[in-house]
Amino acid sequence: MKKLTAFLLAAIACFSLIACQPAENERITIDFWHMAPVGTAAFAPTKAIITAFNESQDLYTVKGTGFSFWDYWDKINIAVSSQTAPDLGLSTLDDVASRAEEGVLYNLSELLAADPTGFDVNQFYTNQLEFATYDGDLYALPFTATTRVLYYNLDMFAAVGLTAADIPTTWTELYDVAKQLDIVDDGVIQQLGFDPTYGNATYHGWLWEAGLDFFDTAGNPTLNTQAHLDILNWIKDFNSEYTRNQLVAFGDANTMLGINPFASGRVAMMVETDGLYQTIREADVDFEYGVTTIPIPDENGVRVNWGSGFSIELYDNNDGNTAARQGAWEFLKYIMSEEVQIELATINGWLMAHKGAMATVAADDPITARLVEEVEYARDKIYIPYAPSWHGNDWQPYYTQFLAGEITAEQCLQNARNNYLQKQENYNATH
Repeated sequence: MKKLTAFLLAAIACFSLIACQPAENERITIDFWHMAPVGTAAFAPTKAIITAFNESQDLYTVKGTGFSFWDYWDKINIAVSSQTAPDLGLSTLDDVASRAEEGVLYNLSELLAADPTGFDVNQFYTNQLEFATYDGDLYALPFTATTRVLYYNLDMFAAVGLTAADIPTTWTELYDVAKQLDIVDDGVIQQLGFDPTYGNATYHGWLWEAGLDFFDTAGNPTLNTQAHLDILNWIKDFNSEYTRNQLVAFGDANTMLGINPFASGRVAMMVETDGLYQTIREADVDFEYGVTTIPIPDENGVRVNWGSGFSIELYDNNDGNTAARQGAWEFLKYIMSEEVQIELATINGWLMAHKGAMATVAADDPITARLVEEVEYARDKIYIPYAPSWHGNDWQPYYTQFLAGEITAEQCLQNARNNYLQKQENYNATH
């Protein structure tokens, strides 16, 4: 009986193994999740890219599934945590290390080393590759490159006698120019020169420009120096002649218009991402504008901007499906090739991570070329294991209270720092 049982178990195992292997001439299906769902302008071109890969070889069939931007994040996070993730998909570059640590990503360095055809990762920005690296190995590739710049309205400049020569490069120049561009009518802001809290300007971004940060190199919270206080107060004092209610009312009015306040011609200068350029082109604005480096502190300023981006990753569902892993790797190399990256940049209006591709795309577009230039000076926010939302939910309540005048700068920074210290203590107690 024992021999019969053992034979049956072995037979079942053998049958299962055979069943998991593709039959001869049967293609292996590769699931790829993206952000170009049916009904969007990017759907058909994205589908064409996938079809071209499928027709280029006879081993794999990539099945693309598109989700809207906001739906995508809910679905991919649930799928990764439940080990039902696609073979490859997009995620956020700054926290690749967290997923690598959890063991849900395939090690791309191992695939690179075993690949006889070769694949040059030097085609991508070094600063982005660093964020895709964990414990010395590469676990993702940078897919898009995002940068933040200062947009400026030259028509508004000209209306007060300013020219391109007056585009600010320092915080003092930024203030001096901005104050010439404000227009207030009976206590109501009609036009604003600049505000350090509008658009994609952030406290940590201003800190970086002064050589400061939320955390030290060991990951311990800072925020406890006079320099931190000075920058926080500089942000609030920039438009101190207006009440917070006036600034909020102006911002709300812009929101009601349904278009970015710079693109609608109501704010003369604004820190924003490269995505605003796409918005401006789609809106077909009738004013002259440009982009430049975000102004830096007058002394010892650092040319830097917050450059978050997407990663593209191969997901390990611990099912031992090495054939699908290899197929996902082949498609990854294809979609990250220069030719396809040029197509994707054209389709989506994104800055792609491939340097050669973006050089081609920017060749006849001065603003895109300027945006690409700033990518070299971009850095992403560091991943803090005990406070992964340190720049968002962990910080924003205190920042909002401070801007509203409910707490002082000292209280804001101290409360935030205490929160990080408590999170750090809780994390260390369980890890």
